[in-house]
Amino acid sequence: MSPTGIITEDLMFPAMRLQVMAFLMRLPLPGDDKLSLLLGWARMVGVSLNASQRNTVRRTGIDFAGPTSGGPVSGGEG
Repeated sequence: MSPTGIITEDLMFPAMRLQVMAFLMRLPLPGDDKLSLLLGWARMVGVSLNASQRNTVRRTGIDFAGPTSGGPVSGGEG
């Protein structure tokens, strides 16, 4: 998956790292696809990414869906 087909041209600059991360985090894609796009973007613009940045984007993938609230999950009453 090429980042140039997904990430817009105005984001193809090293200073746009946070904007690219935010853009990818909003996409309804699996986490590994988002990570692949982020790594491809980083290679193209010549920046490095730390593990926290990679994980932040990857964990927003549709395959990382978790509970919608922080409360306990119950089986219901009745």
